[in-house]
Amino acid sequence: MGAGNQFPGASFHGTVHFGQTLSPNHQERRQGTRQEDVSPEAWTSKPQPATTSDYGRPSTPSRGPISQGQPSRPASRDDFEIAIICALPLEVDAVEALFDRHWDDDDDSPPYDKAAGDPNAYSTGVIGRHNVVLAYMPNMGKVAAGSVASYCRMSFRGIRLALVVGICGAVPFRPDDGSEIVLGDVIVSSGVVQFDFGRQLPERFVRKDTLLDVLGRQNTEIRALLAKLGTRRSRKTMQDKMAAHLRHLQAEADLVARYPGAAQDKLFEAAYRHLLDDASCDACGCDGQLVRRSRLEQSSDDTSCPQPVVHFGLMGSSDKVMKSGVERDAIAQQEGVIAFEMEGAGVWDVFPCVVIKGACDYADSHKNKKWQRYAAATAAACMKAFLSHWIPLQPNRAY
Repeated sequence: MGAGNQFPGASFHGTVHFGQTLSPNHQERRQGTRQEDVSPEAWTSKPQPATTSDYGRPSTPSRGPISQGQPSRPASRDDFEIAIICALPLEVDAVEALFDRHWDDDDDSPPYDKAAGDPNAYSTGVIGRHNVVLAYMPNMGKVAAGSVASYCRMSFRGIRLALVVGICGAVPFRPDDGSEIVLGDVIVSSGVVQFDFGRQLPERFVRKDTLLDVLGRQNTEIRALLAKLGTRRSRKTMQDKMAAHLRHLQAEADLVARYPGAAQDKLFEAAYRHLLDDASCDACGCDGQLVRRSRLEQSSDDTSCPQPVVHFGLMGSSDKVMKSGVERDAIAQQEGVIAFEMEGAGVWDVFPCVVIKGACDYADSHKNKKWQRYAAATAAACMKAFLSHWIPLQPNRAY
């Protein structure tokens, strides 16, 4: 927006690449809690099942790897600080599999529900030390994403950070330094370019790029965290956690999150077009010249993973699916983007936002679905690792 052999125990030592950001700051806004929006749990204080945490104090039961210091159950919807938005069911599957607890499964407490007039569907739970709400999109695209985000803000008024998590098409070579991006790598946005917003002239398309037309840059807190993740120690910590979360997802057979194999990672020259729509390259006989990839050549065999890398940079966002290698490279050179997706621009102006997406194709005419599930898993693993560095505001922690 693929599957094959597993690589249990694979080490993770990929590098992190940073790009540039865009302009004016998002403004965060916290509102007070209205009495009618507070759940009955805020009044009755019903005791919750507890276990003993690593800090020697009660904590809520957990599931999944690396889940220390879990938060207590929120008193109301306003106590949720993290929203996660996914467009495809396979993206949701990977994210939900990394929940440490699902508040919706707690039959001893009243449900959080949603505000009157909100058509969204939600799941609530815990990821690491954060209470999170997962919003399901009914359709792909930035319009649907913007609508879901706007209604989510109406029901969950305390959201400080929205993560758009899923899959994307990657630019195979970064336009700034030429470093490789291979399938399964994860792109984390330092900015979003809405590249289909502009004027179509008779001979060319001109994007509207004035200060009043472009999407704003991320707020200071997000930019500071991205700067932190560029340091050696934080980068290694994030990569180690991401590797552990990915192994957890690959252990669940029904997620089909195993690495498809280096032989399935094919990059054709940008000008070579796919021969037949709705058919695989093998079925229609695509035999164009393949572009050499040094990272794939370093793999010891076809089933070994070439160590997924996290790339920070600009994300191209629009309502059209990019399926042209020539157009991909032209936009990448002009705008500096390193990936293409369809939801980030819709959420960007509603919440302070980070887009985290795994590369499932090269945004050319040869794109297919072989890599989608693996890319969704790497993105979800990166999302949970990213959240381990994000500090919650709410003081009602269980440790």
